[in-house]
This record gives sequence, structure tokens and C-alpha cells, in this order.
Amino acid sequence: MYTHHFHLTELPFSIAPNPRYLYLSPQHREALAHLLYGIGIGGGFVVLTGEVGTGKTTLCRALLDQLPEDVDIALIFNPRLNSRELLASICDELHVPYSGPRASLKQLIDALNQYLLESHARGRRVIVLIDEAQNLRFDVLEQVRLLTNLETNQTKLLQIILVGQPELNQILERDNLRQLAQRITARYHLNPLSLKETRDYIRHRMTVASGSERVFTGTAIRAIHRQSRGIPRLINLISDRALLGAYTLGKLRVSGRVAWRAARELMSAMRKKPSGYRLALLLILLLTSLAGALYLDAIPNTWSRWLSKVETPDILKSDEMATADAKTPPTTVTAPETPAPASENKAPPQAVPMPAPDHIPAPPPSTPVFAEWIGSPQFGKISALAKLLSLWSLPVPENTTDPCALAPSQGLRCQIVQGSWMQLKNLNLPAVLEFVLPSGERRHAALLHAGNEQVELANLASSARFGISEILQLWSGTAVVVWKPVQDELKVLKPGANAPTISWIRS
Repeated sequence: MYTHHFHLTELPFSIAPNPRYLYLSPQHREALAHLLYGIGIGGGFVVLTGEVGTGKTTLCRALLDQLPEDVDIALIFNPRLNSRELLASICDELHVPYSGPRASLKQLIDALNQYLLESHARGRRVIVLIDEAQNLRFDVLEQVRLLTNLETNQTKLLQIILVGQPELNQILERDNLRQLAQRITARYHLNPLSLKETRDYIRHRMTVASGSERVFTGTAIRAIHRQSRGIPRLINLISDRALLGAYTLGKLRVSGRVAWRAARELMSAMRKKPSGYRLALLLILLLTSLAGALYLDAIPNTWSRWLSKVETPDILKSDEMATADAKTPPTTVTAPETPAPASENKAPPQAVPMPAPDHIPAPPPSTPVFAEWIGSPQFGKISALAKLLSLWSLPVPENTTDPCALAPSQGLRCQIVQGSWMQLKNLNLPAVLEFVLPSGERRHAALLHAGNEQVELANLASSARFGISEILQLWSGTAVVVWKPVQDELKVLKPGANAPTISWIRS
């Protein structure tokens, strides 16, 4: 209505959470930094709280625009769910297949865990963002906490962002939720805007809508700040009403008097008490309920006989869930592989990629289960390292107790690597992987080939292929690779140096 009058391209004070209108006050900027920091370190919980209308949802939408490309996110905007419904909603958001509306909690968790392992193998991270989290029931919060137990030996597979009103902090301070509170890695509380921030906020939104930032006078801004208490949503409502008031009066600027009047009209409407008719209706309903309760209490035998004739449904029937779990693995993404550095004498053996999934032959019925295969005592570290060094044409005598001690004689180095699966795969070198059995015992196997879905592991005695998600459940995150450093006498790097070491480091 007033856009043409003030030369605006659109309404500047809409309460829709439009990231274009996000005004990053110092505290909003800090809140966004906390969220990005929490996502960067991975795992655990990140909590963002603030009063109603302080811009939490808008800030979350701005966060979505700044997420790294390797992050998949599930958005839950309706937290009034039970545990099964919440898990189903997360699976739906992430496109995780499960066995329909009758899937049990176990089936949903198993499907989600399989998806998380496959995402981790592809170098992707998964985040669940729950808005209005103060409405989560205790049992649902406990289930959310248990989701963060989905992990490998090296890293958490899922991160949770909880966004809610200040009541959320009070809920998390309860003694029975201390396990969840201890897993919070980043937390921030949004406060209302100051007078200066309110002035900058109003002028920012007017500028985005192609209007003049001088439409609101200083007295008008002070009136809006005082009546809104610095809450952005109320600032929007009062400012919108003030622009409409100035338009109806034919003025090109919003004065303090117009702003005060707009605020009073808006606040009086929001605080309007029930009319006499509504109060009378509520009183009649209360008296009717009381009379009905007294009547039923006077004839308990009749009431009991009536109840005994009613056929109540058996709620236990809803727990008879189907056990079928149709699990269709999501499409994997092939990560680019970094070529191994060239050497003067020996070219390092490369971990040859597997064929495309469509061309991988179906495994024979005798394909071993990885947990049983790696559990054999023959998969010791010495045998695995001997297999690894044999790929570099370096034979290892039978009685050797430290195969890596032989590497320097051939200009090679054994290097311990700790990191993610994608970091190891990008090295493009054969490696010895360390696995931890449920009993705590450690086993080792040489990684010969790494594809998008399968890998080949071996020691001196045997070799076999397994799915990546299968081995990641036992991999400790530690590996040993063998590499050949540049043979160069350069000890110190200086500006202008042109030694082979410089070229090797650059590549």
C-alpha cells in the first residue's frame, strides 16, 4: 500500500525470515561464528537460544547459505513428535530408505547408521537442525542424545543443532539431561538489540528495499526501540504500522508521534483481554464441567458398569512392527584422487581404484564377513607391513620384528597417518590399516585397492574384498603408509630457492 509513496521496491519489514534482510549485529555475527565453529569441529551438540522474535530462524537460514559443500543437513521445524516420528522425519529429510510407516525404532536407527557410515566414507558430514527445540519431550531429547553415539572409532557421524527459546537452557540444566549438556561443543544466546543496533537495523532494511534510510526520524527510532524492547520481530511490526500511518497522513517521514501511536495501537491489540462475552462463555463451560463431574461422582456404580461394556483398543498392537527393512544404499560420489608425488628412482605403487559399481561382479556366496575375517590372529602388524613393503619391491626376511626399519635402506619412509577415510584415500598410496575388535584386540591389514564402494585388504597369507561401510565400523582411524621423500641436501627453505624439494612440496 505505501511502497510507491516511500519509493520502495518491496515491503521492508516483513516478518518472513528472508536472509537478504538479515542484519548482522555484532552479537548476530558472533552467534553465526559459534554455529560455524561448532559445525567445523564436528560431533556433539550446538545450541542457539534467544527470546521470541530475536532472529534465530533467520540466522539459521543464513547459516544454510554458508554451509560447506561436504555437509548434508536435515531440518526439523516441527519438534512436537515422538521418538519414532522424529527419526522418520530425519530419514525423510536425508532421503534414507526404510520400511515404511510401520518401521520400528531399531529399523530406523539401523538405516540411519548405514547412511551415516556411507556418507563418512564419501567424506561427507551430516547435521540435524531442530528448531523450537524447547518443545521436545524428555524421552525425545534422550533419543536425540543417543543418536550422537553413532560413531566410528575415530569420529562422531552425526551433529545436532538445537535452536530454541530461553526455556531450552533451563531444560538442558536438568540433572537428568546432564549427559546431553556435557556434549554441547558450542552455545550462544541472542539478546535483544540495543538502541544503536535498532537504528542500524531499521536503516539496513530500508536500504535493502531501495528506500531512504532517513525516513525514520531519531525520535521515531527511539520510540520503536522502547516499545519493542529491541526484539527484531516487534521492530518489524511497529515499523510497518508506522510507515502505514505516515502514508495515511501524507507524510514522507515517520515522526516520533506517529511511531508512538503505531506502537500503542499494535501493543494494545496484542494485549487485548477477553471480552465479557468470552468470559461468560468460559464461566458457563467451567460450571457445566463441574456439574458433570459431581453427577458422575454421585453414581459411581453406573459409571463403572458403563465402562466395563466399552471395548477399548489394544494399544500394544501398534508395537507389532514389520521386520522387513528395505535398505537401498544412496548413490555414492566419487572423490577426486590426488596423484602420488613422483620420485627419482622408484614410482610409488598406487592404490588402483576399483571398477565402476555397475561393473563389479556379484560376490560369490563364500564372501567372508569382515568382522570374522579380520578377527583371525594371523592379521598382525608385522605381516601387514611386510605385505605393504613387498609392493615397493622390498622383501622382508621372515624373522624381522620391525619391517619399517628396513625402509630407509631403500630411501623409503614409514609414516603413521591419522585422519578421515577421504584424507587417506586422497594420498593414493597403499597403506596398513589398524582395526580394533569389540574385545579390544588390534588387527592390521594392508589396503591394496580403494574404490567408491569396496576395498581390497590383504596380508602375506590372504586377501579379500569388503564394503567400505563394513570396514569403517572397526577402523581406528590410524594407518601406516610408505612413501619416498625427495633425495635432496636442502635443509633450509629460503626465498628464491630452486631445489627439487621446492618443486616436490609445491606439487
